[in-house]
Amino acid sequence: MIKPTAIPRPVYYIVFLVLILFGCAAERKAGSSLLSKRISYSSQQVGDSFDIHITLPPGYDRSQESYPVIYYMDANLKSGKKLRTIIDGFNKKDSPIKAIFVGVGHFSNYRVLRRRDFITPFVKDKNDSLISDDKYFGQSEHFYFFMKQELIPYMEKHYRVTANRSYIGHSLGGLFAFYCLFRKERLFNNIVSLSPALWINHGNIYEFEKRYYQDSSSLHANLYLCVGSQERFNFILSGSRDMHSFLQQRNYRGLQFTYHEFEGESHNSEVPLALSMILPQL
Repeated sequence: MIKPTAIPRPVYYIVFLVLILFGCAAERKAGSSLLSKRISYSSQQVGDSFDIHITLPPGYDRSQESYPVIYYMDANLKSGKKLRTIIDGFNKKDSPIKAIFVGVGHFSNYRVLRRRDFITPFVKDKNDSLISDDKYFGQSEHFYFFMKQELIPYMEKHYRVTANRSYIGHSLGGLFAFYCLFRKERLFNNIVSLSPALWINHGNIYEFEKRYYQDSSSLHANLYLCVGSQERFNFILSGSRDMHSFLQQRNYRGLQFTYHEFEGESHNSEVPLALSMILPQL
């Protein structure tokens, strides 16, 4: 039988120091200046858990200044990862964006779960109610109340934040941006819709809009709608142009609207260009 060899005490100190250093760096990506953390948030509204990425501005001190919060979708996908890369770039150029960023991601099966959370349900003509007979499709109302009643209050409880909130969504997340815009309440002051899939459900986002336009012709928000000029075959470009024309005709009071087409860019390549342009304005 081989007896265990005693480990010299200095080695214990070295191992302990390494573990401390590793723990401190666990929330900071190699080569990145971002101060961030990830939590798993279990939502009662949706009945599912979300992968939440919280990125703090340089020098954040909970006892001092309060910051606006920018919520962005698809934190685990290309657009979410690109956003964090862009934030890091601003920090390294000594021009940080003074806001707290909160990314919402799905842990798995994102193709199905994004359709569940970001797609607007059908509007039933008879009583003008929202309906969806599929628990994995068109359940955006549950996701909206997850944001309103769970995630936003969580951030307000644990961080120093202002009432200035922004939303960023790409593709299906861009469709959900208009769901947020057309509700009566103003959950977000700034709404960014990148290459939105407005054609989903036969463009029923317009039916949803009618519910609220009948009650009020004002929308007090800043809207940024961006698309790539090459997004022709996925109906993104035509849908964005239609929405641009529609909002011009509606002429909502209080709506500050910016529309931009990025020449030669596609569904994914327009995202970093749009974010680099818009983030400093939020």
